[in-house]
Amino acid sequence: MQTACDHTRTQMIARRDGVDYLECLDCRQIFEAEDLEPVKVEEEEE
Repeated sequence: MQTACDHTRTQMIARRDGVDYLECLDCRQIFEAEDLEPVKVEEEEE
């Protein structure tokens, strides 16, 4: 059984419109630094 990630190891990856975005180094999810809510990452069409 896999346990939920606590997101204790993060790094800042971007800042946009005054919002900092963090990436969890363990599970690789992207979060807003203010509330650590998951951010949906949309892939750009080329």
